[in-house]
Amino acid sequence: MSRDDFERIKAKLKFSKSKDKDNNDKGWRIRAILEIFRTNIQSYGYFQTALSVDETMVKSYARTSLKQFIRGKPIRFGLKFWALCTQNGFLLDLDLYCGKNSSVGDILPKCTLGTRVVMLLLKNFFSNTSPRKISEYHLYFDNFFTSFDLILHLSKLGLRSTGTIRENRVREKNIIDKNAPRGTYVAKHDKNSRINYITMIDSKQVSIASTAAGVNPLMPLNRYKAEQRSKVEIPFPKVFHVYNKFMGGVDLHDGHCNNVLPSIRSKRWTWVVFVKLIQSAITNATVLFNSAHMEENKIGTKEFVLAIAKHYIGNASLKVGQPHKTVNKDKQKKCSTKHCVIRTYKFCRNCEKYFCKQCFSQFH
Repeated sequence: MSRDDFERIKAKLKFSKSKDKDNNDKGWRIRAILEIFRTNIQSYGYFQTALSVDETMVKSYARTSLKQFIRGKPIRFGLKFWALCTQNGFLLDLDLYCGKNSSVGDILPKCTLGTRVVMLLLKNFFSNTSPRKISEYHLYFDNFFTSFDLILHLSKLGLRSTGTIRENRVREKNIIDKNAPRGTYVAKHDKNSRINYITMIDSKQVSIASTAAGVNPLMPLNRYKAEQRSKVEIPFPKVFHVYNKFMGGVDLHDGHCNNVLPSIRSKRWTWVVFVKLIQSAITNATVLFNSAHMEENKIGTKEFVLAIAKHYIGNASLKVGQPHKTVNKDKQKKCSTKHCVIRTYKFCRNCEKYFCKQCFSQFH
């Protein structure tokens, strides 16, 4: 990308200034750019019925109160985002986590953080999707977000949902013997809410709540058995198959973004967010490109980035070889050079800037 193109983009995408400061929002500096990005990615609509909500981390060591630490994660230090993705990794919505005490929109202020995050990310979905089509979609989330109140609220709005759930969020628990063999399960169904609550022994005890899938039909999954020193097929309830198949949309999007990590390490957290938006835009473009082409014509994120770079480098080389042409405008404006105070009519078409006679020869 040429210097002139970069300066033009930089002028359009300015971070918020101190006069726009919001004491109730720690991420006020990047809020304007983030809203522009969210509007653009939501313009494509919800073209897949399997949606997933999860958290994503962006590596950063900046000195800011927004920085998070999560032990045992691939990225331990960084900024946390909430993301809504499709099954194939297309990002539909994104929001920056600004602390547990921050107000996540004005939706359900008395509910838990996980519930507020899910409803915030689905705000555009419910406003732009007809009630008849909402029932065709299925939302997946992990045990951080899942609660019976959230699943019931989504069910009343017509949206099916499935998620793993923690034991401390359940009143009537499914009791299973700790020494029970892998594959043992207990299921409960509430007729009023139509929620299926299923607990199963895998490598550990796992519970899932769902309004879309249940136990039948049992489907086999390969699991390693120490006694036989090989993998054997164990029948699992259908809800576990559905969850494992469609839940990884956000992780898939992160995998694509990690393929195009920049080599620049900045101390400014706003720059980290800006680079994250560029990575997500490239990933979304790659997903759309592969969705429109056959299996043999699909490309990876790195190949897509190289194609973009070659396009900009080719255009920049063509501009360098062309002589800069100037025209006289009707109104005077200040010369674009920083330390020049002369007002001039001379306008460069290639640079799209005003230059006085002396600065034009020096700049070009």
